[in-house]
Amino acid sequence: MGNLNLTALTDKSPYIQKIKAALEKAAGQSIPLVETAKVQRKGGVSVVPAVFMFAGGQELTLYIRASADVFKAALNGKEIVLSGDFSDDYKQTFDNAVSGAAQLIRTAQPKIEQQNKKDKVNIPRRPSNSVPQQLEEKREEETKLDQDILDSTARRDQLLQQLEQTKTQSA
Repeated sequence: MGNLNLTALTDKSPYIQKIKAALEKAAGQSIPLVETAKVQRKGGVSVVPAVFMFAGGQELTLYIRASADVFKAALNGKEIVLSGDFSDDYKQTFDNAVSGAAQLIRTAQPKIEQQNKKDKVNIPRRPSNSVPQQLEEKREEETKLDQDILDSTARRDQLLQQLEQTKTQSA
């Protein structure tokens, strides 16, 4: 490819799909979500951050340059050193980068799983209303709706009267 249009780069772009497929194969995990952000300036270079979210809970962010290579990467929020540059032109550097990133992902996976086990999910309790309280709320709601209907009917009748007056005046 050589050159990329950074503003048109999306998660469906062939370059991103190539990286996704290679990472899935090398890391042994699926990547259900890929997000690309707007063009940014990092280190004096225009880049598009592409975030690959792995099924195991890890997140790899690649900063892609217009020359179809990656000059910076972060795994789970920490900057990592790449053994290649994901260059689309050179298969060897692409394979080195994929294998290096996959190795880091595989070694970090047990720590992420331990962290996920420790995280507790708090399900919010819904307010438990008694039956008489629910009945009272529904009655209030019904009264309010009845009043809205009466107001709307009165407004409709008023508009119909104005319409009739306008018709008789114009005739």
